[in-house]
Amino acid sequence: MISMIRRKGRFVAKSGHSAHDPRAWANIVQNRAWWITLLQWTLWGVLMLIIAGWLGKSRFRARPASEARRLVHPSSTLIIGLICFAFFAGLAIVSNVFRNQTTTWWTTAVFIGFALMSLPMVSGFFLEEYEVSEDALSGRNFAGARKHLRWSDLRAVRYAPLMKWFRLETQSGNVARVSVMLMGLPEFAGLLLQNAPQAAIDAGSLDVLRATAAGNPPSIWT
Repeated sequence: MISMIRRKGRFVAKSGHSAHDPRAWANIVQNRAWWITLLQWTLWGVLMLIIAGWLGKSRFRARPASEARRLVHPSSTLIIGLICFAFFAGLAIVSNVFRNQTTTWWTTAVFIGFALMSLPMVSGFFLEEYEVSEDALSGRNFAGARKHLRWSDLRAVRYAPLMKWFRLETQSGNVARVSVMLMGLPEFAGLLLQNAPQAAIDAGSLDVLRATAAGNPPSIWT
C-alpha cells in the first residue's frame, strides 16, 4: 500500500501538478491499468450470474395451496429491477459528472436505455398477475391492462424464447403474454394443455409446455 502511494506521488510530481490538485488525481484515474476495468466488469458478470440463479430458483418457492393457481412475480423480481435501474442510472450520472474521453452521448443513451429496460420488472411485480382455472386465464399484464382469455377461444399458443414469455391469442385477437419469471407456471401449462384446442398450440412449443407442466419451466436467461 505504501509503495502504491509513493508511485502515485511520483506520478503526480512528474505531471507538474500539486498532490492536492484534483486534476492530478483525475489523470491517475484515467490512466489506471486496463486490467482494473476488466476485473470490475468480470466481477459484475459473476454477480449477475449468481443473481440470475437466485431469480430462477425463486420461482419455485413453496406457496399455500390456495395460491397454486395464481401467477405472480417473486420478490426477487422487484429486487433485481431496482438494482439494475439504480446501477445503470448511476452509471449515466457518474459518467457525465466525471467526464473522460470515453463519455459520449451514445454511452449515456445506452446506460439510460438499460435503466429504462429494468422498469417493466418493477411495474410487473406490482401489477402483473394472472389466475388460471379450468375455463380461462384472467388477470392483468405488467402495464395493468386487464385480460380474460377462455381456453376454448384460443387461436394460437406459442413460446417466444427470445422474449421469455408464452403468447396466447384468441379468435377475436385478444393477446396475453405470460412471463417465464412468474410463479405458478406448472399449473398454467397443465390447465392450458388440458383445455385449449390442440390445433391452437404451436408444435415447436408443445414440448416446452409439457416440460413446464412437469415442473421444468424455461430458463430465465438461456
